[in-house]
Amino acid sequence: MQDQLKDQLQGQAILNADYRRKKLLMYFIRTLIAIVLYWFFWDVSWVPYTLWFYVPINLIGLAMLVLLPRFLERKMKKAQAKMDDAQAIDIEAEEIQE
Repeated sequence: MQDQLKDQLQGQAILNADYRRKKLLMYFIRTLIAIVLYWFFWDVSWVPYTLWFYVPINLIGLAMLVLLPRFLERKMKKAQAKMDDAQAIDIEAEEIQE
């Protein structure tokens, strides 16, 4: 049961290295397109002000791509350790009852 759950969680797309690499590549392409658009439309009066919105949102997206999988992997390791401890205690309790 635990092995199935572990395999299922590790099979999630966000933890897959190929998926993260693809998303990071798409992030850089999207950022490059935004830079080009800002370059061409910089003379429009309201465009420079949109950087106040674009830059934080862009950085949050980057942080989610880079930091979130690491955070989730650490959480999974801690949860796995707790499940292993609980299973060990359960096995000890069964041995004592026998």
